[in-house]
Amino acid sequence: MKMQQQRLPRSPPFKTTIIKIPSIPIIYHDEEYCYHGTTDNLQAFLNHDLDVSRLASVQPHLWLAGRKMAARPLHRQAMMNRQVIVVEQADLHLTWQDTRIYIKPLPSYLLNRDFWRDNLCSNDSAGDKRYTNALGFLLSYAWLVPYECDFQMAMDGNQHPRLLPKDLTYEQWSGLLAELVSVIDLRNPTDVSPRYHYGELRISRLNLIYRLAWGKVGMQHFLRGYLYGYHDYGTFLQRNLGWLVAAFASVATLLTAMQVGLATDRLVHDRMFQDACYGLAVFAIAGPVELAGIIVLWIAVLFVNNLVVTLVHLAQVERVKKPVAKPVV
Repeated sequence: MKMQQQRLPRSPPFKTTIIKIPSIPIIYHDEEYCYHGTTDNLQAFLNHDLDVSRLASVQPHLWLAGRKMAARPLHRQAMMNRQVIVVEQADLHLTWQDTRIYIKPLPSYLLNRDFWRDNLCSNDSAGDKRYTNALGFLLSYAWLVPYECDFQMAMDGNQHPRLLPKDLTYEQWSGLLAELVSVIDLRNPTDVSPRYHYGELRISRLNLIYRLAWGKVGMQHFLRGYLYGYHDYGTFLQRNLGWLVAAFASVATLLTAMQVGLATDRLVHDRMFQDACYGLAVFAIAGPVELAGIIVLWIAVLFVNNLVVTLVHLAQVERVKKPVAKPVV
């Protein structure tokens, strides 16, 4: 019987420690906005801080949301008039919608070699995931900050909060990139999380993927998608009913044109034209009623879903707060 060969721990992706004393938040919140102490379980914090499992769950479909190519540097983002929105969720890092791109600042602990060795290079399955997530995230900053102008933009803090640790110099950053390039194959980065095989991901496409793949990610994502951008029903109606106004304005214009056409001798006896006028008139009458019913049903489903989520969360909070009964001696 062959003995399973023990895997050796991975090595940090660079040899020189850049940030000697890494900064780690004292508390952090999970997906349910429940707060936890970082010092209580550092591994749990790292799993959460670098987590991209939401994207990993739909990884075969990510080609619909982005291309397998590097993300654009910061100066290119500025050329495209994109506003950098700072986030702390790794699974929102390098996602974009409209003229906004979401970027997670580079944690200083990823620039400390000892921290990598002690917390990110273990050889268990959880350690492998932390390592590939951390290495992929570091790679994303090689995409964002390859030039000195990008470095100045990342350190500036005027247009958006600082993206790189404040004590970092360009010479240190250039040395880190040189070491990183020797570790990672930039054209085929196999040692990083599959999420970082892609650069920028479009949120509208991610919402579509999540709604189509709700069997894998859960029924609640059929309603909310990947990133739910509405916090009240008024905003939801405003953003989703604007196109209806344009659609019915076009229908009104067509009906007016058809009415003029029916007044001409050439079209008044045309059977096909009269059938088209009849169909469009019926649609103009019945369409708004049907759409109004669909909108009311959609809002009702959203309301029930939000109510259920709220009640479940309340029950979980009460369960946590409930004291455990001590056995009677």
